[in-house]
Amino acid sequence: MLRKFVLTALLAGAPIAQAQAAAVVLWPVDPTIAAGQTATALWVENRGAQPVTLQVRSLGWSQAGNEDQYAQQDEVVTSPPIANVAPGERQLIRVIRRDTGTQSAEHSYRLLIDELPPPVDPTKPGTTSGQLSVQMRYSIPLFTYDGEVAAQPTLVARTVVAEGRRYAEIRNVSQRHARLINLRIQTGAKEFTVTAGLLGYVLAGSTMRWPLPEGAPNGTIVVNANGIDTTLAPTA
Repeated sequence: MLRKFVLTALLAGAPIAQAQAAAVVLWPVDPTIAAGQTATALWVENRGAQPVTLQVRSLGWSQAGNEDQYAQQDEVVTSPPIANVAPGERQLIRVIRRDTGTQSAEHSYRLLIDELPPPVDPTKPGTTSGQLSVQMRYSIPLFTYDGEVAAQPTLVARTVVAEGRRYAEIRNVSQRHARLINLRIQTGAKEFTVTAGLLGYVLAGSTMRWPLPEGAPNGTIVVNANGIDTTLAPTA
């Protein structure tokens, strides 16, 4: 079953009592382009009462220094790059891979969907032409594949101390990304929840870290990686 991403945005700059809501639904929220394929589909639905204009871009996504990094690239493009969606209508966005590699690998990108404001009316007081602002930005991960990649990532964890604070550091030593949720620490029969819900991603071959709250016990790190609970190295 396809998961849908529903967000509601209020028009920027409008008083709350007068603001018109534009509900944008995006799906799937985890698109992929499999080995041998050249494209996938991203659907946008406008459930609001007003038309919306969306700008769709694709950026290269990597991780370094425990942070996400984004860069311009030309390997993946979107069509159309600008979509005008009327109330109650849907729009198909084609996500196209220009080239396929020859070695088994996973490539990571981010699809950025910016909801643009309505055209400025220069005759109205307080409006300025020539300004481009963004009402809401939606960011969706995209993964493409060349050849076969293991279904589950291989993760290694340790606890590190930086500037007096403890962190759970997770390293991905495989070719498959890890989507992490529900980070816990197990101590015997007890379980300490560090993060309930989405923790973040560790891309293939990358390392990321997350702060541990004060008072978090020493124990075994458990995290759900791509839908499967995974037990990692004990904390220290």
